[in-house]
Amino acid sequence: MTLVDKLFRQDEWRTVPNAISAARLLLLPVFLVLIVGQHYWSAMVVIAVVFVTDFLDGFIARRTNTTSELGRWLDPVADRITVIVVVIAFVAGGLVPWPVLPLLLVPDLLLSAYALFVLAGASFPVTWVGKIRTALIFVGLLLVLVAAAVVDQVGGSAGAASSSLGDAGAVTRTIGLVVLWVGLVGHWVAAALYAAALVRTRRARRSA
Repeated sequence: MTLVDKLFRQDEWRTVPNAISAARLLLLPVFLVLIVGQHYWSAMVVIAVVFVTDFLDGFIARRTNTTSELGRWLDPVADRITVIVVVIAFVAGGLVPWPVLPLLLVPDLLLSAYALFVLAGASFPVTWVGKIRTALIFVGLLLVLVAAAVVDQVGGSAGAASSSLGDAGAVTRTIGLVVLWVGLVGHWVAAALYAAALVRTRRARRSA
């Protein structure tokens, strides 16, 4: 069975959860343009919608029993693409240091290549470590974005209030970066768990 057969012909793939996941992916280029253009408040609205859809697709799939092979494959893939595009936007916008990007990309690229070429597109298992990792990265990036929006709004304003907002923005950015780095550590832990699961899948297929 080819990957196309597995994802689109094995069961019904035209479901609301899959449409939500697809909409989440379509919002990512919009977010990238907003960040690079320094429209931070608008970017926060878009990323908030992305966060909500990340929860909503799985919730609806479970409550309405509309799970599908495509959904099981698309949900974790959409999570990874979302994190990667968001981090690219932050790096391109100068909001986070560039080493964050390769630290994020390397394990995902290796695992994706293994799943695609060795296991013919096997889906990634969703784990609590992976979900917590994603949440930490998103929270860290959101705090950095809030800090950038506050500092941008203060701009060249003078006065004690502006100075206090600037200080609050700096503290928020520091906290956000700390949370982000903790999330990146979790990213590598999750990658190790995914790798072990993929190896077990390959062994099971060989012995079947």
